[in-house]
Amino acid sequence: MNKPVIDKESIVLHINNSIDRILGDELPVLTKMRRYTIESGGKRIRSLVGYYIAEMFSAREQGLEQDIYKICAIVEIIHAASLLHDDVLDDANTRRGKPSGKKIFGSKEVILGGDYMFATAIRSLNDFENPALMDIFTRVIRDLSIAELMQLEFERRPEITYENYLQIIYGKTGSLFQTACEGVAIHVKRPVGEINLIAETGKNLGMLFQMRDDYLDYFNSALLNKPPYQDFENGLFTFPILLVRDSMNDEAKKELLSYFSMTEAQRKQPSTIESFLKFLEQHHTKSICLEKLKTMETDLLEKIASLPDHEYRQKIEQQIIKLMELG
Repeated sequence: MNKPVIDKESIVLHINNSIDRILGDELPVLTKMRRYTIESGGKRIRSLVGYYIAEMFSAREQGLEQDIYKICAIVEIIHAASLLHDDVLDDANTRRGKPSGKKIFGSKEVILGGDYMFATAIRSLNDFENPALMDIFTRVIRDLSIAELMQLEFERRPEITYENYLQIIYGKTGSLFQTACEGVAIHVKRPVGEINLIAETGKNLGMLFQMRDDYLDYFNSALLNKPPYQDFENGLFTFPILLVRDSMNDEAKKELLSYFSMTEAQRKQPSTIESFLKFLEQHHTKSICLEKLKTMETDLLEKIASLPDHEYRQKIEQQIIKLMELG
């Protein structure tokens, strides 16, 4: 008999408790970083989807519930460590409208704290004694590092291509979603073909998640709880710009690049933002991006539909549909 469905809040609480246990209390500063990691964790979408996949294959009936929480927690710790490093690389003093780790603890401290989190997460994987799990988790740390290096290489450079952008967001976001989904599928001992399908589904969900955020920065930042047009003001070439640029003629591309060749102070001027938004409207940027996102959503839902029919599969589908309510 199937066990009762667990609500989202309870799953997140269990994952946070697992993060708490894994990171431990080795130094006062690490204790503070652990609390910061848990309290600033967001909605844990990648872990929720991972948990739902595990439940599709009766993880609790197999007595694997605590293992699944632990795998999800390890994904979140790796993600948190990468964000601590990000704040130093970006010289960011805020994250999600609150003081960043760099601002609270200092640059040297968060670099070392992030390293500690990476090491502790990987050490915790040894408890599973499963080389396949170790392989995908070391891969995700490698992918994160490559993506950060690529982002540094192409930051604010018009030479960046749409394909470069996809590589970067795969490493920084898609790979974490993929690992959460693939990791639980490995642990509940699914066949290789099914594991590959689940991994691909997680990857595509992560890519959609990031591209949706980049779209909302221009067209509905209220859903992100942050000020609009930050990517433009910072001179960053993201999904909406790169997608529409590929459909432009040379004259329009030249005009587009003229905005990004301005100083940051110039781009922050209301008159510049108004002019740029009109330019994007003339080139149907919003509709082009929406069409792309909706196509990705449809493809993703079709992939998920090939997994077993289950109430937890429906939860994943609902999560995707909710994610794509773009206002």
